[in-house]
Amino acid sequence: MRLKILAIVTLILFWYFAVLLGFLMLPLPHQVAERFLILLLTPEPVLGKNLLQHSISSLIRVVSGSTVAFIIAVPLGILMGWRASIDTFLSTVVEVFRPIPPLAWIPLAYILFAGFTNPVQLAQIFLVFLGAFFPCLLSTREFARATDRNLIEMARAFGAGDASILREIVIPSSIPGILSGIRIGLGIGWMTIVAAEMLATSGSGVGYFVMVMYEVGGRLEEIISGMAMIGLIGYLMNEIVLIAERRLLRWR
Repeated sequence: MRLKILAIVTLILFWYFAVLLGFLMLPLPHQVAERFLILLLTPEPVLGKNLLQHSISSLIRVVSGSTVAFIIAVPLGILMGWRASIDTFLSTVVEVFRPIPPLAWIPLAYILFAGFTNPVQLAQIFLVFLGAFFPCLLSTREFARATDRNLIEMARAFGAGDASILREIVIPSSIPGILSGIRIGLGIGWMTIVAAEMLATSGSGVGYFVMVMYEVGGRLEEIISGMAMIGLIGYLMNEIVLIAERRLLRWR
């Protein structure tokens, strides 16, 4: 904990020195902090919402898209790691779509959701789904595939069927991969929604907030405040999953 605090203090001091010595043309940290606290609860005049409201909008989209992604990716990843035939059947399709950045889907996503209510928000949730799906799928698959074959053979020797082996051996062995995939998927989903909000007029979202603050005159304190909120939320999401991982994997 002390090292984490020291890292933050070092960053802030570097920021002060870089600005005061003229290397960076940015507001000072305390000026940004003051503006951040004001923006957090006070509606910004241009957008009519405060930074907390924009952040909640982004979080709702990330949680919605990521939840759907994990619900599909976890069982599919376990099946791909458990059965080589399923993996062979699906891996080609996965490897074709996986390298496509989520943001490259934006034009197609708008077309797909054009007939729905709130098409921009639905398209953004879809982009988050794409960003979160593949890391979780691949991480789960690799851990399921790495299940100790000696345990499986021993279970078969005692008469265990496929369902029991899957439930009692493969799924528990996959839990570290599932949690790791969720953590990575959430991080990519969060980066995806911020970038998507910058590229599309959604009317809300922390990425949208940062982009509008740039467009209305390059308001540095507001832009950095939005970036700080993006980093803070991303850090907290990562820490929450790490805490859950430590508690669920105490047996390791």
